[in-house]
Amino acid sequence: MFNIVRISKFATAVAVFSLVFGAGAAQANTWKSVFIAGDDSIANFDNGREDLAAMFSTLGTIDARHLTSSQQLTSGTVGLATQQGMRTAFASLDVQPNEGCLVHMTSHGIRNGGFYLSNDNPLLPKTLAKLVDDACGDQPTVVLVSACYSGQFIIDELKGDNRIIMTAAIADRPSFGCSPDTEYTYWDGCLLSEVPKSQTWNEVYTNVQQCIQTKEAAIGARPSLPQAFFGANTVNWSILE
Repeated sequence: MFNIVRISKFATAVAVFSLVFGAGAAQANTWKSVFIAGDDSIANFDNGREDLAAMFSTLGTIDARHLTSSQQLTSGTVGLATQQGMRTAFASLDVQPNEGCLVHMTSHGIRNGGFYLSNDNPLLPKTLAKLVDDACGDQPTVVLVSACYSGQFIIDELKGDNRIIMTAAIADRPSFGCSPDTEYTYWDGCLLSEVPKSQTWNEVYTNVQQCIQTKEAAIGARPSLPQAFFGANTVNWSILE
């Protein structure tokens, strides 16, 4: 179950967003999705996984697979975030024409070492690219990576004309909010606040950058410099349309 108390504060903004039509469409009527929380040492990652999936489900048609690192949260519909769990989740997407892929991953990041999984070896950028290629092909695809050093995932193997990649930081800098005194990582929190205010994915990137700058300035942090790649066909894509 999603935490209704946490997501209720986004309901008004989402309602406003749903009345606005975006500038361009990705030609997808359903988004086959994978939401991954790679660590359970703090609640932030599962909070982001659950609440972002709930938010996106109000903006478009989402067919979601969930992976958690918490043994207590696994169930018939929530698998364990391991390498095998990811292979199974991506293989089950069965993306059809007029469908797209949406991937959200949130955890710690390892400099030059990928995306941290507390129950397995880290997920490397080339491994993610292979999973996405095999499952999504040339269909519209959006990959969101919330982790320190996550800019390392913007690699040629993952890029494509019908792909968007957004990351919480540049490849050689940490991101913030991975501590018990916050509810979400900074980047996940900014996605939750800024996606409903945006019409296109390009606007999401701009608005999230501004949100991150405000949060990091408040604590005097070195800027994490969130990154993005927009494929040739994606510049004006509306969100989940």
